[in-house]
Amino acid sequence: MNQKEVAKKESSVAVVLAFYAIMGLLGAASIEIFLRLQQIFGPAYELEFASLTNQTPSDIVNHAPNTSVAIAGRKFDKFGIRQYSSLERPENCAQSKKILFLGDSFMEGYDETHTIPFLITKSLARENICIEPFNAGLSSYSPAIFVPQIRMLYPIIKPDYIIIDIDETDFYDDNVRYKQFISRDALGRNIAVKSGSGYREVMAEVDRVRAQSLYIMRLIQIQFSKYLKLINSTSAQRTAENAAIFELSKLDADSARAKFKDELTFFKSNVQEIITALKEYNFDLDHLIFIRHPHLEHLSGEAGEPVFNNVVFETVKDVAAANDVKIYDSLSDLQAAFAGRPETYYFKNDMHFNFKGMEAYSEAVSAKLAPLLAK
Repeated sequence: MNQKEVAKKESSVAVVLAFYAIMGLLGAASIEIFLRLQQIFGPAYELEFASLTNQTPSDIVNHAPNTSVAIAGRKFDKFGIRQYSSLERPENCAQSKKILFLGDSFMEGYDETHTIPFLITKSLARENICIEPFNAGLSSYSPAIFVPQIRMLYPIIKPDYIIIDIDETDFYDDNVRYKQFISRDALGRNIAVKSGSGYREVMAEVDRVRAQSLYIMRLIQIQFSKYLKLINSTSAQRTAENAAIFELSKLDADSARAKFKDELTFFKSNVQEIITALKEYNFDLDHLIFIRHPHLEHLSGEAGEPVFNNVVFETVKDVAAANDVKIYDSLSDLQAAFAGRPETYYFKNDMHFNFKGMEAYSEAVSAKLAPLLAK
């Protein structure tokens, strides 16, 4: 083969290699475009980790809202307070009463206009009552976390009123998720609920994957990192937790108190410590209100399942009565408001109120608050 033929062959090989390189780049670009489009229209491969990156590990309250991003209409300040861009206020609003709202996902809510504090503010405005809501609710918060959360927020906000929503899931969260992570000072006070190492490991892995700007690289890294193993382990744990989360509530009241005697004692001590922490700031306990929303199963037992008992909130009532603190149990009011069709006020296959249910609950709470705030 002469030199001319060799050069011609080398040129042909170069053309073929260039062709395959271009096709490879086009293929990679197509995959990248597909991954970005599927992320927008309901991801088959979750590469933004929206359900995880809306929270970050915390050394004080176990997990805190991510203040660096706005996810699903939720924006928080550096103290974990929901931010509202527009609140309805009466025209003549000489002085607003600052109300700190504490709770879990029921209080956190959804987008800006579908949260309990926003709807209560809107409802009270129609009565010419002006409030400034501080919504510190976040998914899976419970009394064990409310205690250090109050110690963190009270000196900053100095609220006029504090409203704390406590429900059945809080009993489980206190005893299973947070008990082992509570830090106490020399006086035995709950000063922090730290994050578990497993959660921190998952979030560190998520941060490593999200550091890749290309979605195709994120997909590759997921396959070859320990992310899948960690997330599958966490999902299995969550599934097991969710199966047991309402175990106490499904029993008859006497059986529940007998079986969970020690756990109820611990839960009760956490509710009491909320009050103790507020006394440290000389907060007027007449301006503290424990409220409770029912789950669908409190109103209508599923097929073959009993109606939930009220043991958890009765425990809260005991603490409130011992400390002369106000309570509001919305169960009977919502039974009337739901008019025999409670299932239409909850999301299907979900423990939370739908938007109509949130409106009804907020109206019920507002009706109780209005006479107090109008004084």
